[in-house]
Amino acid sequence: MDQNNDWYERYSSYPPSDNGAHTQKRRESRGVRISTLIVFMMVAVLLGGLLGGLYTRQYVGEQIAALTAQQAQTAKSALSDTTTSSSGELTTASTSGFASTFSKAQIIELTAPSVVGIDTYYTASNYGFSFGNGNNANGADGNSQQVQVGSGSGIILTSDGYIVTCKHVVDSAETIKIILNDDTEYDATLVGSDSRSDLAVLKIDATGLTPATLGDSDMLTVGEDVIAIGNPLGELRGTATSGIISALSREVTVEDTTMSLIQTDAAISPGNSGGGLFNASGSLVGIVNAKASSADAEGLGFAIPVSSVKTIISNLIDHGYVLGRAYLGVYTQDVTLSSGMNDWGNSLFGSYFGSGSSCVQIAQIVSGSAAEAAGLKVGDLILKVGDVDISSNATLSSVISGYNAGDTAMLTIQRDGTEQTVTVTFGEYKPADQ
Repeated sequence: MDQNNDWYERYSSYPPSDNGAHTQKRRESRGVRISTLIVFMMVAVLLGGLLGGLYTRQYVGEQIAALTAQQAQTAKSALSDTTTSSSGELTTASTSGFASTFSKAQIIELTAPSVVGIDTYYTASNYGFSFGNGNNANGADGNSQQVQVGSGSGIILTSDGYIVTCKHVVDSAETIKIILNDDTEYDATLVGSDSRSDLAVLKIDATGLTPATLGDSDMLTVGEDVIAIGNPLGELRGTATSGIISALSREVTVEDTTMSLIQTDAAISPGNSGGGLFNASGSLVGIVNAKASSADAEGLGFAIPVSSVKTIISNLIDHGYVLGRAYLGVYTQDVTLSSGMNDWGNSLFGSYFGSGSSCVQIAQIVSGSAAEAAGLKVGDLILKVGDVDISSNATLSSVISGYNAGDTAMLTIQRDGTEQTVTVTFGEYKPADQ
């Protein structure tokens, strides 16, 4: 007991006592002081946590706001830095030094000014009858008027007014109008177009525009978030829809041309053609050009990969056409050979009876073309180019697109019921006005 008392004396604040009552009183007093201390400690902890939390919340909020402002400013600078180099190649602004992803709202805010609406018109005749005072507000006189033939979307490439869209958006148009994101309207001229890539470049007389930043579509992965911005139905400019990359390198035939496209489930509607498909960094990775037309299909939209067409776009800006494109110089129609007709009947009419192998028939040969130089004739059936069977116009166009101007190929044809081979040296495609 003495030893225990010595320990208690050394390590407590109370001396030992022989009086039991006194010891109990001391112990009660000690308990009150400890409880009071605990209360004070709890209050201090609560106050410290509250004040610390408020400070932390304010600090973190300030840091997030500063980072967001920095990202937005850097992205805006990047969007205005897309230029055309002296060699004609479109360059892509550097996005190093800031976060690679933004919120959907930020992406739309940054990219929407780069997407435009396009309206196309042609002159319609009133069949020689004039009305009222003989003049029409939309036409040169009472016998004609400007009629809208279609609508689409486009993407600003440069701050001085070059715009890319799909060729099918501006086909057959006599007048093209561009409507900017701020509702400003401009008349546009067609700089050049390319059927194989379904692209066209327009020019408006404007400066200070916001060009899109061209991204790297080769780096896309399935499942990656994307946003489509365009002019659906020709009335809803600036509409943004979101989705993912559903698939890459889809072989899709668009107006008799087979193309390798990006597939997305972002909502695509008529009028979206020529609009932008943007990734999570706000960079343009695709040019929307098609959607599944079946009533049973949902979420099947397609876009031209930007990386595959940068040189094409540069060529259209600089030359009005794509340099080095192989050109055969024929107009053809799809036909089907069948046992229901003889070879003479097939070559003259094409066969629309029964079943059989399909090919294409030459309906017209362009004067001075590679086809004429090779001795091809109207009515010839093109069966093969090289070792590839030709079953349709789309197949023929796709195969020829794999050649360059000056390349040589062996064509297997059927003429008057006899197969033969013809050597063709492809020319270079140039528009009629070049």
